[in-house]
Amino acid sequence: TNMRVNKRFQLGEEGDGLHVAIASLSISRAHIAVSNLGMSQRFLEMAIARAKDRVTFGKPLAKRQAIQQMIADMGTHIFALRCMLTDLAEQYDRGEDIEEKAAMCKLFSIDTVKLVSDYCFEIFGGIGYFEDNPYGPVERMYRDCRAMWLEEGPRTVQRLTASRKLIADNGIIK
Repeated sequence: TNMRVNKRFQLGEEGDGLHVAIASLSISRAHIAVSNLGMSQRFLEMAIARAKDRVTFGKPLAKRQAIQQMIADMGTHIFALRCMLTDLAEQYDRGEDIEEKAAMCKLFSIDTVKLVSDYCFEIFGGIGYFEDNPYGPVERMYRDCRAMWLEEGPRTVQRLTASRKLIADNGIIK
């Protein structure tokens, strides 16, 4: 209220502050989703390396169906998130509004990194808790990825943001 800002520091037009803030949130949400994609990819790589090396009852974990199914689910979520982010980036490059898709990408990225990190820990077992794990920083990344869930709003906020445009456009996603 009654805040004075020198014109040279003003972003956008006077009275347009909410629009400017929302636009910056969309970019930040996209960045978080990309970070979650990168962490998910690394979790998958570490899980596969461990599954190939770890032998139980004469057979590598990677040869076991349950592990193969986890790896397939991890890869499927990562692929879907990568496709979503590619579409979002193309829309942004065209100068179009990305608020809805940025919220969807962040929401899906949270679900992806959660599933992938949980499966990675299952594949690693107890060794995943050790900081000096030879495969990589599983326990550190596991903790770090959880913090990404809260930046720029938790899942509930992403759902509200995405639903506004979906409802206004009768479910058509452009």
